[in-house]
Amino acid sequence: MRRAAFTVYFMFVSISVLYANPCEGLLEASVILSAEGAKDPFAEDSSRNALGMTEVLITYLSRLLDETLIGDVHLVRFAEGLERGEVVNPISEVEAADFRLSVQRSGLEYLIQSGGFYPDVLLTWVREKLSQKGVLRQQREVVHRKTENSMYPIEFVPIQSGRFMMGEKGEKVRVILTNSFEMAIFPVTQWQWSMVMEENPAYFRDGAESVELKMGGKKIRMQPNHPVERVSWGVAQAFIKKLNDLSTIDAPLIYQIIPDHTPGKVYRLPTEAQWEYAVRAGTNTLYSFGNDGVQLKEFAWFVENAHKMTHAVGLKRPNPWGLYDMHGNVWEWVQDRFRRKLQGGKNPKGPKRSREYSFCVRRGASFMYYAYPCQSDSRSGCDPDKCSSDTGFRLVRTTE
Repeated sequence: MRRAAFTVYFMFVSISVLYANPCEGLLEASVILSAEGAKDPFAEDSSRNALGMTEVLITYLSRLLDETLIGDVHLVRFAEGLERGEVVNPISEVEAADFRLSVQRSGLEYLIQSGGFYPDVLLTWVREKLSQKGVLRQQREVVHRKTENSMYPIEFVPIQSGRFMMGEKGEKVRVILTNSFEMAIFPVTQWQWSMVMEENPAYFRDGAESVELKMGGKKIRMQPNHPVERVSWGVAQAFIKKLNDLSTIDAPLIYQIIPDHTPGKVYRLPTEAQWEYAVRAGTNTLYSFGNDGVQLKEFAWFVENAHKMTHAVGLKRPNPWGLYDMHGNVWEWVQDRFRRKLQGGKNPKGPKRSREYSFCVRRGASFMYYAYPCQSDSRSGCDPDKCSSDTGFRLVRTTE
């Protein structure tokens, strides 16, 4: 009975510390474990004890995965140890140089040293986790052409001209796009932005994937493959101007950022019509994958799974045209000024700036929103000077 009480308590402490002070919480759990162990209160039934401790470890590791404190490499390390007949700590000593991982490694080490697990149950669990992630890893490998620093470059997919019905039910307009264009696979990332601008405005620059890279003679802190945010519409235009300037002079730097850059091409924000055409990818459903919002967790980072922060691009499933993170993660600026009634016709670009149309359009919603705003037709008007930790952008490449 006391063993069961300890198990529940340890689970509560180990989970809650991820949202509070991890060092203090794990130390408290360790002290209790040590004290209870000294009294030997767990002599009732060894198989029951093993099951309880196995559940505690699985719960702890699951929470670390949810918080992105550990990932694929840690699961593989854990599985390889189990296949050798060992329960190993998935967080290495080298990784523990990061204070947060150091705390979690210490907590896991104490728990592992306490022993009493079912290795077969642990191995089954970790293999299932790796199997679930396997499809996503394969998808990422197709689009993740690695640079020397393993950062995502800017890559594009061609979008052919066509026509579609744009907007919400009852307010749809027919749009004809007569010109083909290329849409960036991902939103602009912190690394891509920093390579051009030599600074990083992102709020989520610190985290489990944070590194410090030297650019332009100064060190810049970033989570390289997370979308850049806290970028106003106007500042996004400044980035685009610098990128096009690099293109004009055919600077070597542009090929580091865009490996397949072609001189003469122009980079800009998509129009609202181009963005919705691309996210729909030939569908007319609520989302690019259908009408079932339950599936959204497979395609998007939103309030139910994002834990109030951005995530690296490309971790969720793409839409049918190979575009990632079109739903959720960060709102994306588009070129148009906002007006409530959508404009149809050929290649609509929306109204020009005026007192009536001073706001700009954002699309796709973000990690802070529920499922409804993540729908393909969802749109938001926002002050173009506003910088928000959930707003970024992606590029299109055209000949105009």
